[in-house]
Amino acid sequence: MVEVPPLKTGFRRGLCLAFYLSSLSLCAGELAAGEGDAVRLTYRFQPSESLHLEYKQNMTMDIRLPNLRRKLVSQTLANKHLRVISVDENGNALVEPIIDRTRMTSQQDDDPESIFDSADGPDSCPAEYRPLLATVGKPLVRIKFAPNGKLIVADSVTGDGKISKDFKDDPTLNFLIVFPDHPVQVGDTWKDEFEAIAQLDRTLKQGVKLRREYRLQKLEGALAEIELQTSCLTPLRDPMVEMQITARLLSGKIVFDHQRGQIVTREMRVESQVLNGIGPNTLVNTVMTQSERLVPNPKLANREK
Repeated sequence: MVEVPPLKTGFRRGLCLAFYLSSLSLCAGELAAGEGDAVRLTYRFQPSESLHLEYKQNMTMDIRLPNLRRKLVSQTLANKHLRVISVDENGNALVEPIIDRTRMTSQQDDDPESIFDSADGPDSCPAEYRPLLATVGKPLVRIKFAPNGKLIVADSVTGDGKISKDFKDDPTLNFLIVFPDHPVQVGDTWKDEFEAIAQLDRTLKQGVKLRREYRLQKLEGALAEIELQTSCLTPLRDPMVEMQITARLLSGKIVFDHQRGQIVTREMRVESQVLNGIGPNTLVNTVMTQSERLVPNPKLANREK
């Protein structure tokens, strides 16, 4: 029989980084616009600005093995903020995403539900969540963005705030929309391509080329509704690679306030089916949804929960 990784391992892998790959920053100086107008979508970062966000992820993984079927379910809720450290004379901004609080629930079949809330502190934190708890309230990466959202350079940050490693060749760290360098109107599309890395074993990796394609779906006043489709350009012949890459093929809707230059909401979804994903004669069906919204007053939002 094929061994299935326990939920507490499989669902948490890469979680900290996933939090950081979905946030935003930003200011733009456009007037309210309508369907026939063209707008220039750019970011103008403000020094010492903090943007607070609420994030939610739901995932269901249905695993079919010979003579066995298993179901894994998890939910992650996070409060986080993006801190703008500095902005240079060219408008390039140095920012740090930080998790303020994380709540997680996970369940495998009919087993007891596993619950974690970083606000409960270390004394009541299950052992498997302690590495995650150690990251709450601390920046793990520092990223410099150009005014159009392009990632210039990224560095990892140690617990004492010191730079420890250069990530400049990892475009998957970019959680912003990369906007075109010209005005767009409803119906216009643009895209960016990048290479994601799949881990084959402890030392061997494989690069996989992905494409994000955007379409300005709707323009109403200050709000621009943008459709996102992510596709894989590299043929996936190894189920192990496919399991890692398909989770990145998110599609959905982004609402951007082009007057304030802020991403207001994101709604993303991915569905995948991988044959032999965790061993011979296995079938793994995964459905994942992600949502994120800007919180103008995080203290008030927290009191309302």
